[in-house]
Amino acid sequence: MSRHRCLIALTALTTPLLAQETYWIANRASMDLMEVTAWGSVVTRVPMGTSLRSAHRAPDGKIWVVRFIQTTFDIYDPVANTITNVSSTLGSPFDIAFDNQGTAWVSGGTGVQQFAPDGTFIQSFPLANAAPLGITIDTNGAKWIAHRTNPGSVTKIDMSGTVTNFPIAPGTTQPVRPTADFRGFGFPSHIWLTGDPPAGGVGELVELDDQGTVLNVYQMPNSSLGGIGPVFDRNGDIWVGSFGNGSLFQVDETSGTVLNTYLVPPTINGLNVDHYGRLWCSARITFSGVGPPCEVRRVDPATGNLEVPAILDVGGAAATGTQSALATMWQYSLVVAPFSDMDGDGVQNAIEILGGTSPTDACSANIVGVNTTGVTLNGSTASIDVIANPTTFWLLAFADGRVPAGSGITIPGFACELLLNPATSLGATASGLGTTSLPLTIPTLPIYIGYEFFIQGFANDSVNTTFTNLTGIRIW
Repeated sequence: MSRHRCLIALTALTTPLLAQETYWIANRASMDLMEVTAWGSVVTRVPMGTSLRSAHRAPDGKIWVVRFIQTTFDIYDPVANTITNVSSTLGSPFDIAFDNQGTAWVSGGTGVQQFAPDGTFIQSFPLANAAPLGITIDTNGAKWIAHRTNPGSVTKIDMSGTVTNFPIAPGTTQPVRPTADFRGFGFPSHIWLTGDPPAGGVGELVELDDQGTVLNVYQMPNSSLGGIGPVFDRNGDIWVGSFGNGSLFQVDETSGTVLNTYLVPPTINGLNVDHYGRLWCSARITFSGVGPPCEVRRVDPATGNLEVPAILDVGGAAATGTQSALATMWQYSLVVAPFSDMDGDGVQNAIEILGGTSPTDACSANIVGVNTTGVTLNGSTASIDVIANPTTFWLLAFADGRVPAGSGITIPGFACELLLNPATSLGATASGLGTTSLPLTIPTLPIYIGYEFFIQGFANDSVNTTFTNLTGIRIW
């Protein structure tokens, strides 16, 4: 029996036998984009030929790429494998956010510019305040831009195009990164800011309401935030990171209390939340030259446990200088366009996020969605999570391989496509009804380190039959 078949056979003993979404990251020094799966493997590398600051996924699936201190940016189309270069009229772009119509708002240089999904220029908003850096969009469609100045400020551009600047008290943080949070349907966002700490001070987290009033300034002990985060999780807690020492702070949104402090050493250079509510911390392991690849580390917000490190290396091409967050649609799906349907599966973005399925994979929907969670370290126990209606029957299969991209197998009577490669079947299945979490025990055998396998199946709700989305496990 091969090591791969042995793994599945052993884990099957602990469980009853019963399209794919990905994220993108830009790497500054190695000058490339990389595509990361939800289970921490890296599947694509796109050389860009220039230093990069960050990547941002648009609602139509294209990847907008901010170059490092340049007056152009790029739009990469993963389907056509094309790159479109777009010129900025206001100087060097810094950040990008998308509105509920799919248009892009690009901050940086001397203001903010709006572009159509194909990169066509729409309008610009020159701003009187200097250093417009990070940008976010709130539940009302207003754009908020952080100004890294002393004293700092934040600018709001409302839906009518009215521009208003709100000062931050002198001696507090110089804002770099804003985020608009989700407080429930019908409730306006609060705006959270991180940035450079005041001279000789500790890192701070600033909270404003949707009218620009500063509500609170919270201190993060023993940190230098430097604009890492903030992001919010499924419970509404705010998370901020430190690139000074790798501290990761969980903050109660109602009181500013630091609920937990975790360490994700050596640094946190980017922070985001995926569609299943998990944290991803970017770690700049090597800036340039020879050294280990940079990583994006998936962290369980409930425990702070490192679930899996996505090692940014594809075919020996290692990422260096990574200093941005993984690009996901978490904030967009809950805050900016909760009632849109990005993947066209008939389920609104926010309903998918809150229900545990993917807003960017049409085969992960209200009928069935499959995901793997938990620590996938050699010797640990992870989980295969199935989200389904109580009367939906599902069956999952395991395989060593998947079919090449764009080569899914269509079977009459089944929605979606078979993405597992049948020739690599591991001969194990699991089945059940409705929502289930199946424990998956990984044997403590060094031979499994680096091994990856895939999981997909089909489901029937008495009306429709569909293949599930593809998921997987990477052991480290």
